[in-house]
Amino acid sequence: MNPKYLFCDEPNSGLDPKTSQLIDELIYDLTKDFSMTTIVVSHDMNSVINIGDKVIFINEGVKEWEGNKSEVMGTDNEKLNDFVFASDLFKKIKEAEEEKG
Repeated sequence: MNPKYLFCDEPNSGLDPKTSQLIDELIYDLTKDFSMTTIVVSHDMNSVINIGDKVIFINEGVKEWEGNKSEVMGTDNEKLNDFVFASDLFKKIKEAEEEKG
């Protein structure tokens, strides 16, 4: 069996941070080792940034934004920013990036 796709729905939901990282590494390794496309539905921005390549932000059933993970932190999309920067950690990361210039 050689699947082309792996679908994961909230794979880190309810897990502690260490186990979440292990799950992210497993998903990443499976994707690379088997050369498959992986679609992960997640509210966990740490996971999205760690293992995502292409990111699609869906809000209330509508695709609001699409890009790669390096563009997530710098977008001017208000709805995506409201979601991403609801986390204090990501607010601090953004502030540090802005201070660097």
